[in-house]
Amino acid sequence: MFHALPTHINKHLFFHNGAHVYMNNWQSIDFRESMNALLTKKLLGQETDFQLPTVIWQDNTAPQTWLSLDNFGEQDNFETFSLGQEEQVIQNQYSDKDFERYGKTYQTFNTELYQGKANQITIDLPVTKDLHLNGRAQLNLRIKSSTNKGLLSAQLLELGQKKYLQPYPAVLGARTIDNGRYHMLENLCELPFRPDAQRVVTKGYLNLQNRTDLLLVEDITADEWMDVQFELQPTIYKLKEGDTLRLVLYTTDFEITIRDNTDYHLTVDLEQSTLTIPC
Repeated sequence: MFHALPTHINKHLFFHNGAHVYMNNWQSIDFRESMNALLTKKLLGQETDFQLPTVIWQDNTAPQTWLSLDNFGEQDNFETFSLGQEEQVIQNQYSDKDFERYGKTYQTFNTELYQGKANQITIDLPVTKDLHLNGRAQLNLRIKSSTNKGLLSAQLLELGQKKYLQPYPAVLGARTIDNGRYHMLENLCELPFRPDAQRVVTKGYLNLQNRTDLLLVEDITADEWMDVQFELQPTIYKLKEGDTLRLVLYTTDFEITIRDNTDYHLTVDLEQSTLTIPC
């Protein structure tokens, strides 16, 4: 969406970690007053020296830290990871008990997915040098389905017990900010930075019938190999030498996708597949 805006527009991006939430009451960044300063300059014609960088992003490696970038994505350098040397299979169908259990609480599915207990392919990739992911990671996969359809989900995690920014802000001070939303007192919040076993870096979902374009429906021939380029959601994320990336490939995502429990499987030729990261 950022790049879809016309090039003549002076545009800025605030890129925060975590879920899609308001950040007007976070302790680490004065987002509301930044917006007020820009609106005062534009709508009231007040001359100010207030300037914003093109991209203001929240550093994932430290608490309450914001940095600037010249652009979002459009990188010239890439790091490519090989995914393996064998063929692996993803079963789509779960037992009725597990399917009902995951359907009732998708959080249970996510927990077991991260623990390697769901129907999935799990690939751990050591990071051998510092990387600064900026843009869309891309999966280049050789894949086939046992039937004439197929849904592929992917999540890229940073793996390892250490401190990560959490997805939802915590309250630091209750009702301490005046003139908040709807002119009411508002909580002061911030994303916690605490130990966890992993952190989601990015994810993506692909109907294999739309493997070339969302508006183009292509047939899937059972047991016939397809070469697929699969872009994950754009993000900004720092990785350090010695970190570990975990790639998880699966079919139905109980939080995001259609919950399909038909009996089919996908096969991925890992030797002919790679992960490319813009950095």
